[in-house]
Amino acid sequence: MSRRERWTVLLVLTLALGVGLMTFVSRKAFSLAPAGAQTQLPGADADQLWKYITKDNSYKSWKNLPNQGTRYVHVDEKPHGDWVALYLNDEAYASIIYPSKPFAMKYGSIIVKENYSLLKGDPNNEPPLNAVPVGLTSLTVMYKVKGYRRVPGEEEWFWVMYGCKNGQCEGVVTISDQAFVNEQIPLSKDKFTFYRGEVVAGKPWLCIECHQRANVASDFSYGDYVWKLKPFAPK
Repeated sequence: MSRRERWTVLLVLTLALGVGLMTFVSRKAFSLAPAGAQTQLPGADADQLWKYITKDNSYKSWKNLPNQGTRYVHVDEKPHGDWVALYLNDEAYASIIYPSKPFAMKYGSIIVKENYSLLKGDPNNEPPLNAVPVGLTSLTVMYKVKGYRRVPGEEEWFWVMYGCKNGQCEGVVTISDQAFVNEQIPLSKDKFTFYRGEVVAGKPWLCIECHQRANVASDFSYGDYVWKLKPFAPK
């Protein structure tokens, strides 16, 4: 075999090896992309957020509060419910496990609270939730979005409440839709009728008025507008 022929064979083998290697890498990258891809966080929008927490990254698979012990907690939280279940995405959970100084929730933190009301009576003790006659009435969601402000210096939380009927949740509610509308506001002489007609999405005053009292750390709050979950914690 001449030198030219040897060089020709070597060139063909090199090209074939290069094409094979590129194909292998491309296939590996393609096969790994779905598992390694991270769904983009939604904007400060109720519909986008609903799709994200129910389809793209189901909140049901998220963590509960550290040291909570049980998912469902018997509380007295108006306007939330008699029982609640709390879910935190990775950013929110890490913010609480590894708190910054001063405390601040990470951008992208999402906290979902399922709100249950008693259908009849009041249990004598606190059995598992499925043994208590309750109904899921709403989901309340806090989502920290960088730059989501109406005026300079305002908090960067997006709030929304989704209504639930017969265990199925969809659609943003107004305070007028809620059973608690005629009840007394905790630590106040007023009733929730004060907020009648307010759409609970964006920066509703109902949410801000309550959560701004959790802006600093205390026995009942982490700080940055986030309350701790405690049975019968005052609001």
